[in-house]
Amino acid sequence: MARWFNLIVTHLPGAPAKREAIMELRRLLSDEVDIVATAPNIIFARVRDPDEAVSRIRGGLSEDSVILRVIPVYRVVDPNIEAVKKAVDDLLLQAGPGSFAVKVDGYLRDVDGSLMHRRDAAIKIAEGVERPVNLSSPDVIVYVKVVKIRGRYSAAVFVGPPSMILSTAKLRG
Repeated sequence: MARWFNLIVTHLPGAPAKREAIMELRRLLSDEVDIVATAPNIIFARVRDPDEAVSRIRGGLSEDSVILRVIPVYRVVDPNIEAVKKAVDDLLLQAGPGSFAVKVDGYLRDVDGSLMHRRDAAIKIAEGVERPVNLSSPDVIVYVKVVKIRGRYSAAVFVGPPSMILSTAKLRG
């Protein structure tokens, strides 16, 4: 599957908040952001470098921003456990050393096509990973978000330091 978005931005509910979030993204990232799709409270965008985009957004957000979270996406794959596990294993080779944790947001499908419980999916993704698990303060977070865009489900995968996922709630204390 083509990697057609590489940034997920969540925002406060409502159409006015969506318009404001898009305007703020365009202000902070100028012409380097392409809005691929939107869903309730979510914006899917394409940028040249998702890590740089998160840093620029973090540095320029207004105090009353409607943006809640900004998640860089390194892979977009089919939402089945095999595709996600392969993507995670590849990305973990590039991630820095240290402990890890897995968070699954949404439901993946198992080898039979049945929906998996999030916990079961996280355990399957973690199988065979040669790193210590640290659920409270990992060095590397594996974050998988299942999304539906234009009638098609996909799994967006991020593997990296937890600090790369921008949470405005954490910024504001």
